[in-house]
Amino acid sequence: MISIISSRLSGDANSYIEQMFRTFDMNKDGYIDFMEYVAALSLVLRGKIEQKLRWYFKLYDVDGNGCIDRHELLNIIKAVRAINGCDHDTSPEEFTNRVFDTIDINGDGELSLEEFVEGARKDEEFMDVMMKSLDLTHIMTMINNRRHSV
Repeated sequence: MISIISSRLSGDANSYIEQMFRTFDMNKDGYIDFMEYVAALSLVLRGKIEQKLRWYFKLYDVDGNGCIDRHELLNIIKAVRAINGCDHDTSPEEFTNRVFDTIDINGDGELSLEEFVEGARKDEEFMDVMMKSLDLTHIMTMINNRRHSV
């Protein structure tokens, strides 16, 4: 697996970047080849919102069970904040609880793909967090700095 992460980042951030790598590594060979890279860029730059939301769901569903639980979302929120280095009015826990209170329609403590997509379309702040989670600027900078320091 790829070891590109700065030691300054939290374990959540490192795990998130690894998960992003695994999501882009479509054939699961441990490398992102040119076609996978082009597909990732196409999604980021030209993908329709429905495609992006489905991809976010896959990225956030770390254990691959078809649902996102509070722990998975909390870890993503912590990671995105650590990577982007932004200050926020609410803690990651408060934000996660608000998202679940708003979009977990059936109240089962998990977000299905349908709840996730529909909820994200209605919750502007959550959508903003997701858009920042796909902002690869900070991640590419870390990769580049790591490559030059080795």
